[in-house]
Amino acid sequence: KGLLGSSPNCFNEVKQMASSMEGTSEEKMPLLAEEGKAQESKADADEDSMSYDSRNLLSFKVWQNLAGTVWTKSSLWKMMGILLLIALSVAASVAVLVKDPAKLNVARFQRISSFLEVVVGLLLGFFLSSSMQRWYSCTNGFLELFDAIRGLHMQLNAMGVAKDKVQLCLRYCVMSAYCLNHDLTSAPMTPEDRDAYLEQCWKDVTVEKDTEIKWDSNSKSIARLLPNETETLKQIVDPAQTLWVWITSLLSRLAADGEIPPIPTPTYGRVITMAEQAYTGIRAVRASIRVQPPYVHVQMMAALVLVNNIINAISIGLASGVTFSMVLASSHLGTFESKVHAEDLSHSLQDLTVSMILCSVGPFLYQALLEVAVCIAQPFAIAGKGVAPGRIPTEKLLHHLEKDLRDIEYMSKNLPWWEQAYFKPKN
Repeated sequence: KGLLGSSPNCFNEVKQMASSMEGTSEEKMPLLAEEGKAQESKADADEDSMSYDSRNLLSFKVWQNLAGTVWTKSSLWKMMGILLLIALSVAASVAVLVKDPAKLNVARFQRISSFLEVVVGLLLGFFLSSSMQRWYSCTNGFLELFDAIRGLHMQLNAMGVAKDKVQLCLRYCVMSAYCLNHDLTSAPMTPEDRDAYLEQCWKDVTVEKDTEIKWDSNSKSIARLLPNETETLKQIVDPAQTLWVWITSLLSRLAADGEIPPIPTPTYGRVITMAEQAYTGIRAVRASIRVQPPYVHVQMMAALVLVNNIINAISIGLASGVTFSMVLASSHLGTFESKVHAEDLSHSLQDLTVSMILCSVGPFLYQALLEVAVCIAQPFAIAGKGVAPGRIPTEKLLHHLEKDLRDIEYMSKNLPWWEQAYFKPKN
């Protein structure tokens, strides 16, 4: 009543203004919709580990798009090729060296692999579970950082802080997220490649003047630094965390200048809490990456997977060699100590079929699960030009963060009919 009761026609004027805004909404929408689609970044166009339709998992469409899956990893098929060579070598040795293949009992050898499969499955389950928890911890840490930046932006806008100071604070916030992403991406690289990668990243984010930072362009990032800022951050081991020293100092300066409530007030405490939330998100990501499963566990698991695969390859080779020898014996193409009957040959073919299924599908799945667990345990690995299976799409998340910040800036500059309130009165 106090807001709309100053004039009898105030409410009608507001309705007219609202209707006029609806008439001009078509002119303003392209900035948020059509222009955003036209300038959709490469990060949105690329596929990643989180871009998929879960409904396709219920049909045969699951085999249509294999990009970013374990089936495209060359290491998996390389291991299968090595196991195939082992099986063929064993089969050839049996066919040449065994004089009486009918007396060779392959089933006894397969019992070893049956025992190992239980242990391998248990260890793989633990490793895959811990890798998934690690992946989610890293993702949640990034999301916590991004939510804190968005919340800080909303708080500063609500208190009417000057736009240049808001954008300065947000520039440091987004730069902190970019530094974290670059540092984690370069962690698995060799020291030479890491230094070259980080040096190129510093060059990409450095601009000569702050006027080169475009807030109204979705195609250009706001994560930029001035030359003096870049030189300072280069001396820091972890710029992603230490950038928040500048941010909190800037918030304190705003409080001292009267731009936001003073330091003793709860509102200032709320703003600093958001900065602490962002810092906590960074620490959570760091902790998840640095704390890995004990090597004694993962080494034993990987060794048992390899031993199980070799034993199964030998089993297939023995069964194949025995069957091939019996086929030669039944066809009188070789010199054998005993005659092979048709019934023995039939049983041997059945054993070979069962052995091919059990001893090939099992090792293949175990090796694939090991590949999946290792991919998920490295959420920031790079796969060259292809899609890295299990990689957290941080580039896409960063793009969405910047888009949200730009949308907030646009909305704060285009209020419907009221004026922006300011904690510090304008002169």
